[in-house]
Amino acid sequence: MRATALPLCVLIAAMAISGCASYWLLYPGMAESTDPHLDPAASGHQYQVISVLNANRVSLKGWLFAKPGDHGTALILGGNAMNISATYAQSRYLIGNGFRVLVFTWQGFDTNGGEADLTSLLGDANAFYAYAQSHSPGEPIAFVGYSTGAVTGICLGAREPLKAIVVEGAFNPKTIVDDRHMWYAKPLEARFVAGVPDDLDTARCLNEIKTTPILFVHNRDDALAPYDAARRLFDGYQGPKEFFDTKKLDSSQAHMGSFFDAQAQAKILAFLKQQLS
Repeated sequence: MRATALPLCVLIAAMAISGCASYWLLYPGMAESTDPHLDPAASGHQYQVISVLNANRVSLKGWLFAKPGDHGTALILGGNAMNISATYAQSRYLIGNGFRVLVFTWQGFDTNGGEADLTSLLGDANAFYAYAQSHSPGEPIAFVGYSTGAVTGICLGAREPLKAIVVEGAFNPKTIVDDRHMWYAKPLEARFVAGVPDDLDTARCLNEIKTTPILFVHNRDDALAPYDAARRLFDGYQGPKEFFDTKKLDSSQAHMGSFFDAQAQAKILAFLKQQLS
């Protein structure tokens, strides 16, 4: 066997024996071992740890950043292999701008109970949505999602009324094998697609959203979530929308380009402030 073929065989074998779609799209073990473990208080951000129960009756933790007088709540969810600390680091510039910021992760991540599984994603997000709704009744709720978190946010918006949605690195897990031209995974594509719940079909979810403003943020050099596929999702959405390109970056930074782009951060913040005011 050629050495160059080994990584492909390892990937295919891992997908075959590890729940396929859930394994590839979540990676909780990598999030725990490689992501930073920050304490927001060290950066001057006081926060409250909140607990909710998801649809599986599993306890989940979130970090709530709130000040007296805040109006509205932005739910923040990271992507695969991102723990709550990494999601906080990606989005901390949003804190202290007149609305509450609630950062969370899925079942099976960080200290959350249960096992990571795609079937829990919408129930996880819905639990934090319900918390924001019950603790600030009548106030608007927005969602900021990165990568797999972007998929979750869009599909939550097909179920629940959201005032605004921001997605970075958005993709459709139902078509990602073709979108990334992953020829080596084609033998398992049918199994992979079958492992993605229908309620996480990003294109279908967008068809079910009618009036929610959505800001798509993406980088042309994103190797994980192809730019052209994200543009197709954007073009297919019939509601109010904007598309923002993050600045040119090294390909290793492109998937989360807003972290390195002050202009992108300013755009996201202004969008949220306008919608949550």
